Amino acid sequence: MLFVMHILRPLLVTLLSLNKAQKKQHKAADRRSVKSVQQFSIHDKRLQWAHRKNAVFLIDLENVRGKSNFELTHKELLKRTTLWSKLNNLQDRVSLIVDHGSIHSSYYLSEGGLSIVFAGTRMKADDVLARDVPYFERNVAVVTADNDLMSRCRGAMEKSTFDGQIQFIHPIQFITDLERLMNQLENEKSNLDVVDSEDNSSNNEEAAIVTEELANKIDEEIKLRGSLYETETAMREKKNMNTPKKRRKLEKRARQLCERLAMKGGQNIDHLTTLTGISSYDRKFQDEVLSQWENLRQTAKRREMTGDRILLAEYFRRQVENRSMEEAKLKSDEDHKTDESIQEKNTLSYSEHINSLVGSNLVTSMSSKGISSAASSNNSDESNSDGTKETVRLVVVSDTHGMEESLTPEGTLLPDGDILLHLGDFAIDGNLKKKNKAITRFDEWLARQPHRTKIVLRGNHDPFKVNLPLSNANFISMPKSIAIDGKITVTLVPYSSPRKLSSSWRKMPMYCDILASHSPPHGILDKCYNGANAGCASLKSKVERMIAGPPKLWLCGHIHEGRGMKEVPFGLSSRETVIINASNANTGRATRIDKGPIVLDFNHHSETVSVVQGDGIIESEESETMNQEAIPSVV
Repeated sequence: MLFVMHILRPLLVTLLSLNKAQKKQHKAADRRSVKSVQQFSIHDKRLQWAHRKNAVFLIDLENVRGKSNFELTHKELLKRTTLWSKLNNLQDRVSLIVDHGSIHSSYYLSEGGLSIVFAGTRMKADDVLARDVPYFERNVAVVTADNDLMSRCRGAMEKSTFDGQIQFIHPIQFITDLERLMNQLENEKSNLDVVDSEDNSSNNEEAAIVTEELANKIDEEIKLRGSLYETETAMREKKNMNTPKKRRKLEKRARQLCERLAMKGGQNIDHLTTLTGISSYDRKFQDEVLSQWENLRQTAKRREMTGDRILLAEYFRRQVENRSMEEAKLKSDEDHKTDESIQEKNTLSYSEHINSLVGSNLVTSMSSKGISSAASSNNSDESNSDGTKETVRLVVVSDTHGMEESLTPEGTLLPDGDILLHLGDFAIDGNLKKKNKAITRFDEWLARQPHRTKIVLRGNHDPFKVNLPLSNANFISMPKSIAIDGKITVTLVPYSSPRKLSSSWRKMPMYCDILASHSPPHGILDKCYNGANAGCASLKSKVERMIAGPPKLWLCGHIHEGRGMKEVPFGLSSRETVIINASNANTGRATRIDKGPIVLDFNHHSETVSVVQGDGIIESEESETMNQEAIPSVV
């Protein structure tokens, strides 16, 4: 008996102690639950740090969706994040950064105090985050699991003048917070849904229907684009491109995929997500297709691919845009402005900052606030109802080699127009001091010209970094795309080696209206005085592989002897591209300017190019320039 008691006693003591410990745990859990109801699960240390330091939250939305296996929709994430932000008193401190969207834009939803930024077609959400982390001049918490993005954000903070801290929160931790919040509120009714659940296509009689044929075309295009993206990603890896056999195999596969896309029309996604002025579909049809595609994705068995995300992001952007416009109607202009007395930058000021960037004279988006045609506003008969013009006047010069004053003798100015475009080789050869003086003279000359927007491409004689403070001209040293009046897309390609051009081509669009490059295409307006063709074969092949067809107009320079104009088809397209070599210098080594500027009108509606002025471009057939064929001035 004593032996049994000796054994049982410690067991009873242990059980009693466990019971007390469980009671303590339950009490602690009860206290935590009460606290979580009050502050809704800011449980992770990094989240606690962000709340304590009054940090701004920047959320990589697609990264969060990816960690949920894309089960969470944009709308659901916005709803949950709004609840999470409002119930944790984080209003005006949370921004959602979204990949894709037809416009690089930002919308502020005052109901939840959130800003939603769309990266647009020319950037990724990573680019926006890495660029704007230092903007707030305060501590920042970034929700992402992308190691490369983390490194870029750290570098941006280190380079900034503000000595702030940055922390990274894993999307799984963020999703867990949202799940805990929704579980606690599942029996409560909330009116914080910030996106209208009503569909724009409520009128079934008038609504367009996504036919099975169109759905199959979109689905096949998404799959082909996904395969092309994977192939191009493999091509960017050095281990693949250093082996000739692998390189040829990947290049052949990419070429075949582009051909298949072109044969199948491969531009339905572009036409469904771009602005009506560019797309062949009207806005109503676009909205209906995007809405139905979102419904189809909820029951689809195929995994979500990049093409799906482009369509879903654009539909989400339009929903947010509509909601933002509704909120703007309910508030006066005074209420919608940022309070100047508030020194701390928040999501409202950030939203206005993004939109001011998009509204500048050089943008990387399809914004209607892009480059406007103010310089020729006197042609009011060519203006649309929204104030934008169908015709844009371009004044083009190239290869001036420090002799730009010869284009405007005795204090005259270049012909007026909407955009002044210099296609490169403005610098001179010589020592650094002479080069800098020549660049200063070039900047002063640009400043005197009447054009509102001035764009300068880097040529092979020009330095990589140039400041033009007097003229405020945009110097382009890497491929970039811009929009004119939100309708005419222009792709700018400065001089670059074929290898660098190949690696940077991924930043360029799948189509454009106008292509402006320093180098001409190989074999076209590129014959030197020694008979050799010195054009860029790599750039030409890229244009031939443009999924939505080649540009309507291609402006170039570089080869002085090649000045002229031609019409040439590219790839599988039956449409001919107008190519103009605008070089101003004499043949051979540049010693003088013997040709004037080229002035042309580009009409977006009729897709025509009219050459108004240009030596060697609009001349009689008897005076051909360098054996180039004379081309009519109107195409």
